[in-house]
Amino acid sequence: MDIGTLAAHRHIVIQCHDVPDADAIGAGFALQCRLRSLGANPALVYGGRAEISKPNLVMMLEALQIEIAHAQDLPPETDLLITVDCQRGAGNVQYFELSESAEVFVIDHHRAEIPEGEHTLIRPALASCATLVRDLIDAEDFSAAEDYRVCNALCYGLFTDTNGFSELRHPLDRDLAELPYDAALIRKLNNSSVTREELSVIGETLKNQEIIENIGLFRSAPCDPNLLGFASDIAKQVVGLDACVVYCEQPGQGLKLSVRSSAREIMSDEFAAFLCRDAGSGGGSIEKAGGFLSFKRMDEASGGLPADAYLRRRIRDYIGNYEHIHAGKHTIDFAAFPLFAKRARPIGFANSTDVFPAGTKITVRTLEGDVDTVAGDGVCLMIGILGEVYPILRERFEKSYTALGEPYDVHLEYVPAVIDRVTGERRPILPFASACLPRGEKLVRATPLERDTKVFSYWDLEKYFHGTRGDFLVANEGDYGDCYIVRRGIFLESYELHEGGAYGQA
Repeated sequence: MDIGTLAAHRHIVIQCHDVPDADAIGAGFALQCRLRSLGANPALVYGGRAEISKPNLVMMLEALQIEIAHAQDLPPETDLLITVDCQRGAGNVQYFELSESAEVFVIDHHRAEIPEGEHTLIRPALASCATLVRDLIDAEDFSAAEDYRVCNALCYGLFTDTNGFSELRHPLDRDLAELPYDAALIRKLNNSSVTREELSVIGETLKNQEIIENIGLFRSAPCDPNLLGFASDIAKQVVGLDACVVYCEQPGQGLKLSVRSSAREIMSDEFAAFLCRDAGSGGGSIEKAGGFLSFKRMDEASGGLPADAYLRRRIRDYIGNYEHIHAGKHTIDFAAFPLFAKRARPIGFANSTDVFPAGTKITVRTLEGDVDTVAGDGVCLMIGILGEVYPILRERFEKSYTALGEPYDVHLEYVPAVIDRVTGERRPILPFASACLPRGEKLVRATPLERDTKVFSYWDLEKYFHGTRGDFLVANEGDYGDCYIVRRGIFLESYELHEGGAYGQA
């Protein structure tokens, strides 16, 4: 989607969904500012019966000088309508009549409810529409970070859609959260989010509890999704609960979930993703996450099971679903599994000390998530053909790979980055990466998972690898203790049966 093409229209309207939230307002405002910088003069509007009244949103509009109109119809000369954080024709956005010659563009991060085409930009993997707009406008030689109002509008939009940056699903979400926003302003807006009536809703939510083994389930009356986060932050502190799920119904749409965890054996992001698998989407961080379950998709997945019952069933499935494997402590007979050889194709590596000085606590940011380690002479960072990044001891690298002395040239959906966990400085990894080839044959024993599995590795004492049925449980030949999980698609791209057979012939 080319911003310059959009700006060429004479009469542009940017429409948020009815009763817009901070994400819709922030995304719409940022797009409006970018189009204005290109000479256009777009209007920012929303429809529906109710006007913006939440205290934090009123304060946001005033603090950032955002002008947004509550429209009953659109000017007849409108030649471009851009819906932001919503899709024209969906139930939460007023349908304004347009002339036959008018164009409609859609920018949204929710699942597609309309036919997609060249005029739609829908990215459901992102936690907020603010993230999508930031990526769109920054790709057009415009820096949101340099505009105080735009930066703070986008960051507050992401903040509210991710329970205070605790449910950052995608690396682009995490990138946006690191812009130089006004923390005092965001804190002030955040602390003006709850009215006395909403405080009563939170109190009633905590009374509506159900304990399913070690997981607490709390139902709330329909409310602003951020209230669920407030309630779950309290609920997770209950003695004996390893995790909690607070949810409410979004009328006509589905169930909104807020997930919290306080035990290593349950990572909130993975728990939320499991609950929403096949019927929605979920994600976040280790301790805090969120998700959404569509009424329609739950009905299709369960054959008509009521939504509350569907959620309870998913929680029980989760409790009894996973096998737990601890590296170095398992009794799995890897020698009985098929032997695979890594395909002889270049992959990348970077010396961790080339990226940051030795001793720096770093986070490697990839599409698959964040990996924490410490830069050191004994640590290399491997980069796979799909952008997967993982640490490897230099001693093992030198035994297993031959450096080719040339840059690693690969085109990826998202370029992995390395972040200094203390200063927050972010450096893309590819400029430091070189190509290498497996030395001789890199052999592993592997088998597809028959059930969802968690592997607790040597590398990280807080997180675990988790895989679903069909992913591969892998151990290096000669070191069966250090096992790990590789996603099915990555494994099949990277390995073949020893002696060159195709997988499935064993």
